[in-house]
Amino acid sequence: MIPIFIISNRPFTGKNFFAIGLALTLKEKGYSVGYMRPLGRVPIKKGDEIFDEEALFIRDMLGLDDPLNVISPFVFTYEAQYRLLNGENLGVKEKVKEAFLKQSKKDFVIVVGPNNIFEGYSLDIDSIRLTEETNGSIIAIQHWDSELAMDDIFGIKAISGDRFIGAVINKVPSEQFHYVKERVVPFMDGKGAKILGIFKKDKILESVTIRRLMEAINGGLVCCEDKLEEFVENLSIGAMDPETALSYFLRIPNKAVITGIHRTDIQIVAMETSTKCLILTGGMHVNETVTGIAKAKGIPIIVTALDTFTAVDRMEKLMGKAVIREKNKAMKAKEVVSNDFDLDEFLRRVKK
Repeated sequence: MIPIFIISNRPFTGKNFFAIGLALTLKEKGYSVGYMRPLGRVPIKKGDEIFDEEALFIRDMLGLDDPLNVISPFVFTYEAQYRLLNGENLGVKEKVKEAFLKQSKKDFVIVVGPNNIFEGYSLDIDSIRLTEETNGSIIAIQHWDSELAMDDIFGIKAISGDRFIGAVINKVPSEQFHYVKERVVPFMDGKGAKILGIFKKDKILESVTIRRLMEAINGGLVCCEDKLEEFVENLSIGAMDPETALSYFLRIPNKAVITGIHRTDIQIVAMETSTKCLILTGGMHVNETVTGIAKAKGIPIIVTALDTFTAVDRMEKLMGKAVIREKNKAMKAKEVVSNDFDLDEFLRRVKK
C-alpha cells in the first residue's frame, strides 16, 4: 500500500476534486485504490455513528466496499471538541491507524488532508505526521489566485521533505493559463517543486445545484421541483430597470436571478434569458403571472424571507467551491485528471 496524501495550506483548493479524479484514473489503469479522509468536517449521521458526508459520496463513486469507519474514521464535531477540551482521550490516532491497516492490501490509498497542514495537530493526526508514520507520499494542490500560490507549494515542499513528490496548480483562469504554464511551472520545476498538473478553472466544477442554493437560504419552493438538481454557474442581482436588466441578463448564462418578490418586471425579463431559477427575497407570495411563466418554462422559483444582501452572501459562499457531491462533477474531475495530470511521472516518483 502506498498512501498518497493530497494536502494544501488553504481550504477549497480542490483536494476532493483531485482525489476522486486521480482515484478513478488509477482504477481505470488497473490499480486497486482506496480512499480515506482521516479528519472529517461535514458530519452526516448513519445509524448511531457520525461520518464525513463528502467522504461517503466519494466511497460510493469509487465503488468501494470498505466499512464507513475506514473511509471516515473521525469527524470533528462540537461534541468531539468539547470532549477534547475536557481532557478526554478520544483515541483518534488509533482509529486512523486501524483504518490504514484495513486498506493495506490496496495498491494506493488516496488520503485527503484537512484545510491546512496543521489542522489535526492537537489530535496527533495532522497530515505531515500521518505521512511520516504511514510511509506515504505528498502531493500539494493549490488554486492559482496569485504568485502567492507558489509560496504555499514551496512551503509544503520544505516541511514535507522527501515525502513531497510534486504539486498541482488548480483553478487557473483561462487568461492566465499560458503565463502559468510557460513561466511559473518552469521556475517551480527549477526550484525542485515538480508540477504534475495544471488545471484550468472550470465552470461545471464550480457550479452548484439549485437545491443547495435553496437549502443555503432556507428557501421555499414554488414550482418545478424536478429541476432542483440542475446546476447554477452564476448569480445575478436584479435591482435595475427592466431595459437595463435585459441587456445585463443576456450576457450571463446559466444563472440564478435574485430580486425582490415585488419586482415582477425583473422576474419576467429574467425568464426570457438563460435563467436556471428565480430567487425572490423579502416575502412569500409570488405573482400568479410569474408563476405561470415559470411553470411553462421549467424555471424553479424559490422564495425566502431573507433580505437580498443576506441571501446573496449565503449563496456566494457556496459558489466556486468545487464541492464534489454529484456524479457528473466526479466524472468531470476524472476527465480533467486523465487529460492534464502527468500520471507516468507520478507513478515514477511514487514508486522510487
